[in-house]
Amino acid sequence: MANNVVNTNNSVTSVTRQGRTEPFDLQVSRNQIFGHQTLSLFGYQSAVGNTKIPVWENATTYTYITSASTLTLASSSASDDTLANIFISGLDANFKPISETLALNGVTGVTTVNSYFRVNSLLMVSPGTGQTTNVGTITLKQSSNIVAQINAGIGKSQSTIYTVPAGYSFYLDFAEVNTSNSYTSSNIVTYSVQAINNNTGVKLQVLQQPFVSIYTANRSSDPFLYAEKTDVQWQLVTSTATTIAAGVIIAGKLISNGS
Repeated sequence: MANNVVNTNNSVTSVTRQGRTEPFDLQVSRNQIFGHQTLSLFGYQSAVGNTKIPVWENATTYTYITSASTLTLASSSASDDTLANIFISGLDANFKPISETLALNGVTGVTTVNSYFRVNSLLMVSPGTGQTTNVGTITLKQSSNIVAQINAGIGKSQSTIYTVPAGYSFYLDFAEVNTSNSYTSSNIVTYSVQAINNNTGVKLQVLQQPFVSIYTANRSSDPFLYAEKTDVQWQLVTSTATTIAAGVIIAGKLISNGS
């Protein structure tokens, strides 16, 4: 208790709250380090097969937005009414961060205020009337192309598709893949990372790693760099037509290049 501060209301303030001795990673998570943010991506797909895909809401490849434009947000359920609000986080034509909170209108499409060139995430910040989360599947589209999605009852997008904003670099600390594939299965899963650098136009398959059931990479002592304006997809593919469920955790730090 010697290092704690007792407030006037007799509650105890920890030294970590004062930011004097806590670990650097915790300080970043608490927004105490200028120009540093913790970035965590969570992806899930129940039917990964022998077509290489990012781990997101659809068991398909992903098509990027072709030009910055307004997008259409809608639900498959009328219960996601105008009280339901979705926070959209993305990038503009110059890869600069933009965002907005948009009210749904059930199955009727609602147009975004901003023009997006990339969308990194969707998050429900308030549910429809009498609900606690989204009832229907919520899609954000450019014309007929789904660029982000929230599955029914989930409340947020779960996707391993991310574009590094202009003026920032993403340093990967940790990647983990858990699958429903049996340890004794002959069905081999390959984890790979696709990176498209929009500064140079170069598309790389950064990593290809075969495994059977679980894959983990801890890079916290030697983070891997993804430069600004890079489209990154953490992808999976199976060696047979047997589909598997898979969840992916990607964690690291988004750091301003001016920091």
